[in-house]
Amino acid sequence: MSKIIAKAKEEESKDNFEVALTYYEMGLSDPSCPFDIRCDMGVVYNKLRNFKEGLSCFDTVLNMDEKHVDSLFGKGISYLGLNRWDEALDLFLKTKELDSDNANIYYYISIIMQCRNEDSAHNYYSKFIELDNDEFRKIRSYYKFGLKFLIAENELSGDDKKINFKEFEDILKSFNLDDDEIDTYLKTLPYEELISKINELNDIFYVENEKRIMRSEFKEMGLDDEDIDDYFEIYTIDELKKDIISRTNENPFPVKTEIDIPLYGGYTFKELFIEDELFNTTETKGLEKLFQKHYSLIREEITHMNLNEAKWFCDFIDESKISDRLFRANFVYLNGLISSSLNLDLNKVSEDFEKLENDFPEIKENKNYIHNKNYLNYNIEKHNQELI
Repeated sequence: MSKIIAKAKEEESKDNFEVALTYYEMGLSDPSCPFDIRCDMGVVYNKLRNFKEGLSCFDTVLNMDEKHVDSLFGKGISYLGLNRWDEALDLFLKTKELDSDNANIYYYISIIMQCRNEDSAHNYYSKFIELDNDEFRKIRSYYKFGLKFLIAENELSGDDKKINFKEFEDILKSFNLDDDEIDTYLKTLPYEELISKINELNDIFYVENEKRIMRSEFKEMGLDDEDIDDYFEIYTIDELKKDIISRTNENPFPVKTEIDIPLYGGYTFKELFIEDELFNTTETKGLEKLFQKHYSLIREEITHMNLNEAKWFCDFIDESKISDRLFRANFVYLNGLISSSLNLDLNKVSEDFEKLENDFPEIKENKNYIHNKNYLNYNIEKHNQELI
């Protein structure tokens, strides 16, 4: 039993969270397994941002020991991730009475109270500063929350760098979301996840708008709702669009527009990278996490044509000589995008692809890699033709 749990903790320490959960599950099958192993599992689920599963694990432990401090704290983190902040505050206050030297408890209490404009927030934050150390910072680094959380943290710490909160709120409102949904996204989703969510919502909104137009067009043709519903079941959106265009000789469908996602107000991407806790790591795994964490941000830099910032980060990563196959593929693609946009040495882009394929021949079978390479080759050919 002890060997299985030790292996689970070892994998967790390496941030191999899914593997760690597998070992914890194996441990649960043994009748001699300690009851509070569920708490360890809950912590891993929280790190994976699977807060519902985490909550279930903590509840299991607390049903047997209502004063289990780690489970109370973990449950508070789960509540934060599920946008149940009032319940989280109640739990953190209860946990403080049992573990009064835990800096992170004061930290989360102060953040929630600041969001509620309570005067005592600064008192709790001062206590947090007094108790904070590297061990508490390491625990805290696993849990990232939304823009409202960051704003409260900035206000408490005296950081004068602003966040373009209103712009994000306006974008979310444009998708006709209700206030509770918007509040949840702005409280719980870290910046990178919020970008992905906005792009996902934009795709959904665009498709739903197309369906509304289709339904209107088909009704004008004399079809009833039942017939139209059957059409949606049988045919793809693209097939229905082509059908309507061919029947009407007009294209009533608007061109899809990409969302102009705002950046942190006052921050450059370079500052974001440098301030990331992973930036100063010398470990290959840490650098890979840094790159993957900011992958969508680099793409946004390119979209906003802030190419020098993105190029700076790619140059920094290139010096690390990370050998992971998919990591290198993503890196070569982004670096190629930047180079082609900045009219840098495009022969170097081709050489990078060639070297990648020599080092990892199997990458040539990866569909995403093929698409990215073809896209860049098209850009390079177009650029060369313009020079002729």
